[in-house]
Amino acid sequence: MGKITPRFLFAVIICGLFLLSAKAVIPNTSYGPNRAITVDKQQSYFIGFYIYSSTKEASEIIASTIDADCTEDITNPTASNPAPVTVQCAADIPAPDITVVNDEADNCTTNPNVAFVEDTSDGNSNPEVITRIYSVTDDANNSINVTQTITVDDTQLPTASNPSPVTVQCTADIPAPDITVVTDEADNCTTNPNVAFVEDTSDGNSNPEVITRTYSVTDDANNSINVTQTITIDDTQLPTASNPSPVTVQCTADIPAPDITVVNDEADNCITNPSVAFVEDTSDGNSNPEVITRTYSVTDDANNSINVTQTITIDDTQLPTASSPAPVTVQCAADIP
Repeated sequence: MGKITPRFLFAVIICGLFLLSAKAVIPNTSYGPNRAITVDKQQSYFIGFYIYSSTKEASEIIASTIDADCTEDITNPTASNPAPVTVQCAADIPAPDITVVNDEADNCTTNPNVAFVEDTSDGNSNPEVITRIYSVTDDANNSINVTQTITVDDTQLPTASNPSPVTVQCTADIPAPDITVVTDEADNCTTNPNVAFVEDTSDGNSNPEVITRTYSVTDDANNSINVTQTITIDDTQLPTASNPSPVTVQCTADIPAPDITVVNDEADNCITNPSVAFVEDTSDGNSNPEVITRTYSVTDDANNSINVTQTITIDDTQLPTASSPAPVTVQCAADIP
């Protein structure tokens, strides 16, 4: 039997080793897939694609036929896409985990290799969808990708307490909006949710008037709540004024008419010019002297009011006047008028 010397060999390993043992006479030619050639003795070969070219004088070779189940592996492995995941925060995104691909299989490889490939974001926010890719590869390097969608969707509202209520005397005492009065804002995802002033709304009343001040608390996903602070304007402080200077007159006709300008130092904690008004005159019922108590009220815009008094004394100390009558001269005592 002539010995065949291969001039070239191309082999692709697919299913492993097989042992050449069966002998058959095959015409001297080129051999295609699933053929392996032996010359002198039993040898082990990898299954693949072999081509032998004969030398002169060679007329036949001994070969074995490969098991029909072990052919060139061009079949991809299989696997299902892992179950989708939804999380509240980016920090909650699970690390890549090849065990989420749990049904990988292959026609030849018992345990195809699963590997993490990459994460790709859709670029949106709340929700943001991340596509996580895993590859599944068999021993013949056939490979598929499976994908897992991870949705980052923060639906949880931030939290904060209503700021402490405030009571002031005057409108001018209302504090300016101050976001630092919201002191315990928190969120499941955002470390420092944004606090912003929204508006002041009055109940339309006066003394007390209640203003509701609203602040918003917003996280990075634009979830937002409002908290409110009540500001009560309640002017309980009375205005001030001094009693006008007392007046003394001789006669009732000399009593001056009421004049609010005699109250000249009226003041208030909230308003610049409290209102002064005449209230009444009250006599003590005596005469010469008679004392009249004149009362004025001083009132602020919150209707807080005080009275001040001015005493007017009627004391006629002036003597009356008269002229002596003309002298009369008579003749007799009996003529005296």
